[in-house]
Amino acid sequence: MVYRLEFYRTTRGDEPALDYVRAQVKAHRAKIGRALRYLEELGHSARRPMVDYLGNGLYELRIPAGGHQHRVLYFFHGRTMIVVTSAFLKNEEKVPAEEMARASRRRTDWLRSSAEEI
Repeated sequence: MVYRLEFYRTTRGDEPALDYVRAQVKAHRAKIGRALRYLEELGHSARRPMVDYLGNGLYELRIPAGGHQHRVLYFFHGRTMIVVTSAFLKNEEKVPAEEMARASRRRTDWLRSSAEEI
């Protein structure tokens, strides 16, 4: 099954996670891109160590690159859509609480706006 990947977009039209990816050096962008394609291909079937469930409907895609630990937070909508809420450089053992809160707010916002479109 192929999943559709979408980046969360703010009301101003910004895509924070995509902006993060684009700001990385070429080698890191390539590795993040491969990881996102892996996620698109496997979706719910993707497993550790590449992905992990964080709770509250949020998942983490783990991308080690050049001694750095990039993280992409996302959630599933329906059976075939993956919505990427945020991406950041992880410097600690756990996902920082502020990143979890940001991803959760964006998930709520996205779900609300997608319900309004119906």
